[in-house]
Amino acid sequence: MRVNIESLSNTERKVEVFIPREEVTAKIEEVFNEIKKSAKIKGFRPGKAPRKIIEAAYGNYIFDEVSSKLVSESFKKALEEASVTPISRPQIITDRVEQDKEFHYTATFEVIPEFEVRDYVGIELKKENRKVKDEDIERTINQIRERSAQAKPIEGDREVRSGDYLIIDYAGSLDGKPVKELQAKDAQVVVGEKKLIAGFEDNLIGMKKGEEKEFDLTYPEDFQMRDISGKTVRFRISVKEVLERILPELDDEFAKDLGEESLEGLKKKIGEDLEKRFERESEDRLRGDVIKILLEKNSFDIPPTLIEDEMVRMRREFAYNLQRHGIQVPELNREAEEKLRERAADNVKASIILGAIARKEGIKVEDEEIEDKLVEISRSVQVPLEKVREVYEKNNMIEGLEARLIEDKVLRFLIEKSSVKEVSGEESQIDKEG
Repeated sequence: MRVNIESLSNTERKVEVFIPREEVTAKIEEVFNEIKKSAKIKGFRPGKAPRKIIEAAYGNYIFDEVSSKLVSESFKKALEEASVTPISRPQIITDRVEQDKEFHYTATFEVIPEFEVRDYVGIELKKENRKVKDEDIERTINQIRERSAQAKPIEGDREVRSGDYLIIDYAGSLDGKPVKELQAKDAQVVVGEKKLIAGFEDNLIGMKKGEEKEFDLTYPEDFQMRDISGKTVRFRISVKEVLERILPELDDEFAKDLGEESLEGLKKKIGEDLEKRFERESEDRLRGDVIKILLEKNSFDIPPTLIEDEMVRMRREFAYNLQRHGIQVPELNREAEEKLRERAADNVKASIILGAIARKEGIKVEDEEIEDKLVEISRSVQVPLEKVREVYEKNNMIEGLEARLIEDKVLRFLIEKSSVKEVSGEESQIDKEG
């Protein structure tokens, strides 16, 4: 077997494979004998028909089968000889199989680009070292109280105010036509949380139970739903229930409901949890900074197939996160689609760089580490380990898990080899939003 390899671009290769005529002849005989045993030819018992008659009846099938077998049996070895690994489904073009002639086929596919990873040791980093303050603990306690609030129906004819809990129906329309994604019955809204489009909750203030109202809101140009971005939607809302949110008293009983002996014990526990969270957030930002620097220092073409695969994964994750909160998945507009593609490209590029560093530094993951991660996943989702392992193996997810563990190891290695300067941390975005 002869193998030639041609570089079509930094991310695409073409492999030519030539199978000697002796192997072709042997494979034709092998396939012919297999067919001869079961060939059904009128006037002949199975296996007794003359060769020429069988070839006349099954000729095209025989040569197609020979072609398929020659490719499947030789392709892996051809890739090994060419020292290349496809990352996309190969596009294979075969010549016609002929007696006493060598067989030729080509395979075109995408590959990880070859590049020399640069400047990854001694990166200068800043680590935010945020201390837990009393106001952090108080803010967290208030958030817990908000989540534990009881809803009490309001007596009388009081108007809606900020902080009230409402049950409403609403319907959005564009140019007089209903927008499917902007229709809801018995929607639950806490006025003032600002979880809906800007201006929506403001229009609820001052209304009363049983009242209806119409108003217009203009969506921003970069809104993710393509059909309504940059357009003015008319909303019609009906207030069905108005409830006042009663926060639990901040005392020892409140703490006991949360599993602590006293309010002071609760504050201490919250402080410890916040300290761990701040450290985790700081580490996450540090890793993000490492990746950002690596992306800036290393330039190369990215295989389109990997970008498309990553976009599919990100869309699936985006849809899952919306659906589990009962939100209908919108169609992304052009700008949102472009941002998604940019993020996908960065994710793929980062994975390629981290993989290159892992190979260069000999960073690997042992079977025991994969098993430990499966145990961790089993505990976190409260599913038996064997079931978790079965899902990962059945869906070919072990390789992806291993890749993530290697990337995690590489990032730890890079941080250890970096010059890290600790600085005072600021309030996280989560805290600002409450």
